[in-house]
Amino acid sequence: MATTRKKIVSTTASPWDAVAGGAAAPEPVHAGTAIAPVGPTVPWPRPFDEIRIIDSEYKGEGRPIAEPDLARWILLQPRAPWSTARFIDALCWRLLGNGVPLSRVSLFTNTLHPQIDSLGWRWWRDRGVTEEFHFERGLENTPGYAERPIYGVVEQGIPLRRRLEVDRSEFPLLADLAAQGATDYLAAPLSRLVRRYAAVTWTSDRPGGFGARDLEVLEDIRPALAVVMEANTVRRAARTLFSIYLSSEIGERIFDGQVERGKVQHMRAVVMASDLRNFTNLSDRLPGEVVIRALDDYFEYVAVAVNAAGGFVLKFVGDGVLALFPTEVQGEAAAVSRSLDAARAIVARLEEHNAALGTRSQSWLRAGVGLHIGDVMLGNVGSHDRLDFTAIGPAVNMAFRLEGLTKSLNRPVLTSRAFAELADVPLHSLGLHPIRGFLDPAEVFDLPEHGLAAAFAQGS
Repeated sequence: MATTRKKIVSTTASPWDAVAGGAAAPEPVHAGTAIAPVGPTVPWPRPFDEIRIIDSEYKGEGRPIAEPDLARWILLQPRAPWSTARFIDALCWRLLGNGVPLSRVSLFTNTLHPQIDSLGWRWWRDRGVTEEFHFERGLENTPGYAERPIYGVVEQGIPLRRRLEVDRSEFPLLADLAAQGATDYLAAPLSRLVRRYAAVTWTSDRPGGFGARDLEVLEDIRPALAVVMEANTVRRAARTLFSIYLSSEIGERIFDGQVERGKVQHMRAVVMASDLRNFTNLSDRLPGEVVIRALDDYFEYVAVAVNAAGGFVLKFVGDGVLALFPTEVQGEAAAVSRSLDAARAIVARLEEHNAALGTRSQSWLRAGVGLHIGDVMLGNVGSHDRLDFTAIGPAVNMAFRLEGLTKSLNRPVLTSRAFAELADVPLHSLGLHPIRGFLDPAEVFDLPEHGLAAAFAQGS
């Protein structure tokens, strides 16, 4: 629903009095409060509750705890060991211990994630639990979003109060809360983060709702709460982005300080190199959006197979993929077996993809996979102000050379002799072949299954 903002002058002691009972909200003190543009329309928007996914429940202290200086307590809490749910639980019980009559508390914050729009936590006094949940992308297009009492708070930074004993709320959620015994509802913005404001809501079920002292306590801790939630959000977003762009394994290494240029770690691993066949031709013949969609499909098939088999994608290189299966935990034979499972899964998924498109499709996906086991160096290379975290070494080169041979040998998967000797099934030797960049020819192996090559045309 649209919200009309009017600047008002109030002599009330509490800022909440100005936004109670349907009165116009005060002009927010934050800069840039215009509602962010709504994204592209989703053809079939999903209901609000369908994109809210509950991830976990935390059962915490379960008793009121008196805390003489709540703002100081908030700021001094250790960040790393405490989950946000645990922190919120502890805070709510301390607010109760200080006499603030809370029955329900929610916090919301945006994040940077390709599938997740925002994160939330909801504490229930009577249940003694704090739910952690997230909203999937498309929140702003969801029917019912603008009817939530939090809408104006997160979009414009406008606080809201409704005295549920006397106000007939225009918000269905607040009508439901009132029917359950709630008497007062406050919603306040925190810091502006990633397009919207983080926000907190406080609900009471005490007759008469929040008193002047309660409002003062909640307003006094709001700056400290904003600082803590902003720090937690930024830290979480940074870890998420490192994991998305670099894989969770490499993201953790960088976040923990492995950022020095030229500093590498030696690792024994199976190296998987995969490359999409005929991509240049696809790019020339098909619209750009179709090409991007096909590329995303291919990357998805590879990444899902690699992750399911215990490896990780180190990087996407053009239309190729470099993945590693470390041997340090389960040993070399297990890494070879798992990577072989991943290669088979990639081939099978591409066959399913092409079958679904039909024989006349111009956007079939074909790929080659090279597998080798050896020592790699993992670390940062680049210029002094632009680094790339990558893997280098002869083992990486060999995997990519084997992948390059898959086209000329008309095989979807090729391995080295070192890899084949550790496989738990006999692989089929294709003899010695010259390997570009290596002095001596190498024996090359393919998978024993019959009919795999039929899905990969000779001239592809």
